[in-house]
Amino acid sequence: MEEKIALKIERGDGETSEMVDYTVTAAPGMVVLDAVHAVQAEHSPDLAVRWNCKAGKCGSLSLIHI
Repeated sequence: MEEKIALKIERGDGETSEMVDYTVTAAPGMVVLDAVHAVQAEHSPDLAVRWNCKAGKCGSLSLIHI
């Protein structure tokens, strides 16, 4: 049985926003950024995400909604 991950992502246009629910399939070793990329690929290709991952130290991952 596939494990699912539920995410709430804030979507907006800079003036207004809303929380949108998404569900993606979990994969071994998946991190939050992987789940967000899965949302982009499977549900919402217009989702914009800025990120910096694997910069040489754990904890450097950041996600900023725009």
